[in-house]
Amino acid sequence: MWILSNLNKTQEGNYKNYDNYWLFTSNKETDLLNNGKLIKGNVFQRGNQDSNSIDELFEKYGDKFIHHISGQFVIIKFEDTGFKIYSDHFAIKKFFIWQKGTDFIISDDVKQIGKHVKLRPSKEAMANYAIDYHFTAGTTAFEDLKHNEPGQIIEYKADKLHYSTYWQPEELLKLQKRDVPIASISKALSKAVDYGLKNIDKSKISLSLTGGADTRNLLAVFLNKGIKPHLYTYGNPDSDDCVKAKAIADGLGLNHSIHDIKMTAELFEEYAKKIIKQSDGLASIHRVHRVIAVEQEKQFADSMFLGTLGGEFIKGVSEDDYIVPAVVYENWHNQSFTKEQLLGYLQGRFIKPENVDLDGLLFFVKSQPYLNGSVISRKHCALSYITAHLHDAQDINLYRSVMQNVFIPFLDIDYLELIFSSRYTFDNKEKIENKHLKRLNNPVYASNFIKATYPPLLKFLYSGDHKPSEVLFNKYYAALLKLVRKRRNRGKYKPNFPLGRWMEEFVEKNLPLCYNHKELKDTFDLDSLMVKFKKGNHKPKEAYWLKFTNPIMMRFIIEEFTLR
Repeated sequence: MWILSNLNKTQEGNYKNYDNYWLFTSNKETDLLNNGKLIKGNVFQRGNQDSNSIDELFEKYGDKFIHHISGQFVIIKFEDTGFKIYSDHFAIKKFFIWQKGTDFIISDDVKQIGKHVKLRPSKEAMANYAIDYHFTAGTTAFEDLKHNEPGQIIEYKADKLHYSTYWQPEELLKLQKRDVPIASISKALSKAVDYGLKNIDKSKISLSLTGGADTRNLLAVFLNKGIKPHLYTYGNPDSDDCVKAKAIADGLGLNHSIHDIKMTAELFEEYAKKIIKQSDGLASIHRVHRVIAVEQEKQFADSMFLGTLGGEFIKGVSEDDYIVPAVVYENWHNQSFTKEQLLGYLQGRFIKPENVDLDGLLFFVKSQPYLNGSVISRKHCALSYITAHLHDAQDINLYRSVMQNVFIPFLDIDYLELIFSSRYTFDNKEKIENKHLKRLNNPVYASNFIKATYPPLLKFLYSGDHKPSEVLFNKYYAALLKLVRKRRNRGKYKPNFPLGRWMEEFVEKNLPLCYNHKELKDTFDLDSLMVKFKKGNHKPKEAYWLKFTNPIMMRFIIEEFTLR
């Protein structure tokens, strides 16, 4: 834990005083302080340069050192009269900034910030979360408290905080397209994996495996290297994902576990509160089953590799109101988002618009990059600022509370620059107007990647019920076989993780308790939510339950970080 501030000190401890601010660190972070820098997370040197330490890169490149590293990190450089804080490219690693006027306190621990200043719940931030499912654009549940954003530099100089960026995700779309061989992309991903492998026990590696392409591509890289990670899949053993993953493990003689979480209302509540604490209120409580699965997987591994963003930048946004919300994808082509539209989304999520600053919220929503620019730019920004920076980051950071190391090769900046220089990313497929033809091309890249990297994986079915080998033979033939298998297997697979009676019991207990908090009564239409809940006939999907669990999650956040 670390804190930077210009406020008066409130406790004794490991303080380091500078001219106009102070640094407080826990004993663990004090050990990491070196040559006026604090480095948290994984830092890798980019490209084919000679291996240099961060100190050497600072010495060689000055402030431009940041363009020579990748990873998921927070780096703070201290000077007598100020400091600079650097976030990684997608700001996966999080910290928090409370600022009011010229007063500030910055920390990787919201609870510590709450010991110095009074945190006040923000109705507008909670309302925005209800329609976005994430704390977008640096917001948190509290007024004046923000989290860091992609490629951000926060500099303190002349007694003021200054915000800038050294990189923005939109830069990937501006790269010149060229013919990039699949083998070159495979090599780039392999190198990104090598960064993580460098200082870990290769016999204690875990890899998530589903029926999708992203984790399979990553598995191909490991098998190409002769490394057999322990594989895991969470959910019902009879679900599509679990059946397809088990077939791969059995067929190739790989160790594989299926973590079938037997959820109860009590277990969900216990872990929901744990998630709020571990994520400083940024992670959804619906990540519970994933966290438990990783805890069970810990017995097999010290380090975990994730397939995060391995498929989305290839196939594009999934418009299912799950990761990217409807308020975003229903307005791809809309050049003017109105107050009336905002009201519709808010009321659909049981927000009381009369108690929210609608003009301020409308300005905030309209200003987001995924609601501006071309359709392709909006989709890319949704994948970058929502999927990578927030949705997938919540899992990465939660898993790091369990595993010693968590690595995300698909977010390596050199790999991303190469793939976006190719013709395989989603923006190239956007030129195909027919949605069926567009979908037909989705598995082509992944199938060719498998062929170039580890051909024995070609014979196993994807969750779409087609094999990479069939796609390579003829994509139309593969689509026909997929259709036949889908019809033949209709009803065969069980839901992976349905939200059943236990979720009803969780909401039945916890939703009424939201009445105990004025901020929640003012923001959410709890009366209407209770009426709808009592009507029953509930759906077993997360997207359906969010309207009920949003106020509960906000209650957990308020109780964790404001009640002393």
